[in-house]
Amino acid sequence: MKKTLLLACLISVLSAKSFAVDKKDGKDADVSYFAENNFLNKYYAAENVRWTVTSNFQKAVFTLEGKTMAAFFDRNGEYIATTQYVEASKIPAVGKKRLAKLYGDFKASEVIRYDFDGESDAHLQMLTGKRFYNTVYFVNVKSDKENVLVKVTPDGDVSFIRNL
Repeated sequence: MKKTLLLACLISVLSAKSFAVDKKDGKDADVSYFAENNFLNKYYAAENVRWTVTSNFQKAVFTLEGKTMAAFFDRNGEYIATTQYVEASKIPAVGKKRLAKLYGDFKASEVIRYDFDGESDAHLQMLTGKRFYNTVYFVNVKSDKENVLVKVTPDGDVSFIRNL
């Protein structure tokens, strides 16, 4: 449970660049008009929406088609990303193959799918040599001796994030 909470916090930090103390939580959260409007446009069928507002971001946790998800918005109400716990089977096949090669004796205990609508910036890709993706997977892999968080991209690139 403690490691699950740590993983969720890490994803929040990655999404929002930093983590801050909540001003308000729940139904009474001081959500901006733009964040709420953008959320409703993107997830009009969402149910059980619960907002959290911090000094750096606004987060809506909700249920959509029976799945619990979280959508993140910046302070101006612009969409950042959506996260969702998924089964390890949802990781692309090439990513699973690479995970097995690098972490053969490890088991995937939690997988978070991280989606954002950002457009790939071809100029930035040319300068940095890195590819950008609209979906990545953060995977908590465990063995008897180690507990590691890795990022898996759709083309199978596996990047070590940190030991947990």
